[in-house]
Amino acid sequence: MTLARLEISCLRNLRQVSLEPGPLVNLFHGLNGSGKTSLLEAVHLLGLGRSFRTTKARRLVQDGETDATVFGRTLAGHGLGVRKSVSGESVARLNGATAPGLAALAVHLPLQLFDPLSLDIMDGPSQPRRQLLDWGVFHVEPSFHGIWSRAQRALQQRNSLLKAAKISPMELQIWEQEFAETALPLHQARAAFVESWLPWLAAALTRLLPDIPLAVDYQPGWNTQESLADLLAQSRGRDMERGFTQVGPHRADLRIRTQGVAVDERLSRGQLKLVVCALKLSMVQRLMQDGMRPLLLLDDLASELDVLSRRKVCDWIAELQVQTLMTCIEASQLKDLWSGTSLRLFHVEHGCVRPSSD
Repeated sequence: MTLARLEISCLRNLRQVSLEPGPLVNLFHGLNGSGKTSLLEAVHLLGLGRSFRTTKARRLVQDGETDATVFGRTLAGHGLGVRKSVSGESVARLNGATAPGLAALAVHLPLQLFDPLSLDIMDGPSQPRRQLLDWGVFHVEPSFHGIWSRAQRALQQRNSLLKAAKISPMELQIWEQEFAETALPLHQARAAFVESWLPWLAAALTRLLPDIPLAVDYQPGWNTQESLADLLAQSRGRDMERGFTQVGPHRADLRIRTQGVAVDERLSRGQLKLVVCALKLSMVQRLMQDGMRPLLLLDDLASELDVLSRRKVCDWIAELQVQTLMTCIEASQLKDLWSGTSLRLFHVEHGCVRPSSD
């Protein structure tokens, strides 16, 4: 699961990039706008088939070009490729053939991203927290993706019917039943993963924020002691008024509180950044117990963290011994925190990436 080679063509300001990342820590430094984040974005495309900065493919393609392409080869010999076109077309390749789905990329290149927007996990709606949880479940429970896909389709169909001018009660009932049938195994898979992950997460929070009492609470999205099919039937009228489904596994959440108060209401931004680091790095630890070695992408880790906090995070990453690609403006912000760890430096300038000694 280590990325041995990376080739990028016409993605944002990265015209032609070819590099061999080191097996452990890779530090990309350069001024704002030089292309550092775009390089991480390219790796994110390889692992998930989508950008973490935009949903519009045309924004990825360099001006005057029709396509942006990213190719990577893992240390295990798997070749992954993604092409994004200005027309909106997206093509994913795996070992020379069309990938059966984006999930296939994630299997061969599991990765975890931490960027400035990751703080939204703490103070935004439940979706990013649920996505983080589902990423972990996906990698340890083979049947999860199929169940999740069925539930998503049933939810979309029910929501479409709720917004229709004329609703077929029979059709609505069919999709409600499908949604209810997938909800319980979806919840059970999430709950089982949370139970196995919590010891790692609790230790992580204590490690990074030892003086702050923190409690983690998983909420399934509905009262699991009741039939979801019955609850959906009971809420049809209210759901029709609002145009969407209000109860179910799509409302599941993972909440973190300190002394009964949501962390985003009590902690500083630097402390919240450490909470998110604890979430993501502890999940990587949990997956390593199943033989996986996820790749870490860390964009602008140094911002909003004091030197002591940076050292805590970097020491932990060094212990994990997983491939890490991280960015900063000045190499001195992070370079000296890796004594005893194999570190490969790259300088990024005007879309060009070159090995660096400083």
